[in-house]
Amino acid sequence: MRRIKWPTADEVQKWFLNLPVVKQLLAWSKVTSLPGFFKVPIYDVVIFVFNEIRRFDLFTRANSIAFSFFLSLFPSLLMLFTFTPFLLDFFSGIVPELANFNTILKEEINRVMPGQAGDMVFDFIHEITTEPRIGLLSTGFILAIYFASNGMLAMMQSFQKSYRDTFKQRGALKKRAIAIMLTGLVGFLVIFSVVFIILGGLFINWIAAVVHLTKLGILAITLLRWLAIIMVFYFSIAALYRYGSATYRRFPVFSAGTTLATVLSMLSSIAFSFYIDEFNRYDSYSKFYGSIGTLIIMMLWIQLNSLILLIGFELNAAIAVNRDLKAKIEDDL
Repeated sequence: MRRIKWPTADEVQKWFLNLPVVKQLLAWSKVTSLPGFFKVPIYDVVIFVFNEIRRFDLFTRANSIAFSFFLSLFPSLLMLFTFTPFLLDFFSGIVPELANFNTILKEEINRVMPGQAGDMVFDFIHEITTEPRIGLLSTGFILAIYFASNGMLAMMQSFQKSYRDTFKQRGALKKRAIAIMLTGLVGFLVIFSVVFIILGGLFINWIAAVVHLTKLGILAITLLRWLAIIMVFYFSIAALYRYGSATYRRFPVFSAGTTLATVLSMLSSIAFSFYIDEFNRYDSYSKFYGSIGTLIIMMLWIQLNSLILLIGFELNAAIAVNRDLKAKIEDDL
């Protein structure tokens, strides 16, 4: 029987690149740029990202970041929600609906974190916010800030590059200070978004009762509300890229990498939530893994979003490095 000779990977690649459609697409990408690419051709950006992913294993870096973020998750929640009981006591007289804060918070957490993972995070937050704890505002609170910044520090270290025309080095103390600052900034944006969600819902109900809006009007206001929340999420990622990476020229707030990371994070959270919900329909996941399944779900969710953050950063880095290299060549000429 005659043996079939299968083509090698190089032969398949050569055949694919010689296709007329592929040749035209490559030629177009070498002379075409996109908004936010600073006139850098699409081809140069894609090749840079591909080479960086191949040189530095993206999944290994994402795993490292995810592990650090997972360890810093509960210290971060402890830091963020320590003040919540005091704020609720202060504003409950102004906004009586805040008495249902925990119910609303649980609903919003379950929208972001799938299934049992969201329940676990809410139970931890609920225990903190049940009553004021003065002791948490002392040494424990300071330690929580320190450990909460470890996840941010791991992400900043994964943002380091060896391209000296674009990236610079930072000292250990400066890295830690920036990590704490970014942790606080992202924490503030998270609290702001939670408050905005709660007050936004109350505002929509008040407007609907006073103005007697139609269903279309209520839908429009609701869409604007969620658009504002998405923008808060967008600016959080933009802050991570802008201040977390050690570059001579900071990444712009509105960048291709930030846009890509925001869109992918939203889509992945929706898809992951759907997957977990379908998986739990038959209770096989919970029966097999038990309570440890919640931790597995949470770890996978953090790992997926860490990978997305790295993809967005690599896109921004590709644009910045090629932009600076192009400017240097033009100056030499």
